[in-house]
Amino acid sequence: MVSVPAVQKALVATEQALSGIDEELERHAAGHGRVSSAEQLVSIRDQLAQMALQLTSPRLPPRGQRLRGVGRVVGDSWPYGNVLGGLILEAEQLYLNA
Repeated sequence: MVSVPAVQKALVATEQALSGIDEELERHAAGHGRVSSAEQLVSIRDQLAQMALQLTSPRLPPRGQRLRGVGRVVGDSWPYGNVLGGLILEAEQLYLNA
């Protein structure tokens, strides 16, 4: 059974991560990106947007069938302690556990 508070918490975290990615994409467009590449950010953003859609749908996929992988990308290639990376990791974990 899916917990509504857990889903809501995951959705809020996902929306915060999406907002952070949008800000970083604006910095990249201005030539002042701090992390990753614009292409990678767009890819991560696309997956987070799909996660948000699933979180707002009446039926969240079973845990074994949920989207995953953005956390691994962030953990493997982004600087440790990056705030945006932390938002993305938190969003993915809350989504996977909702």
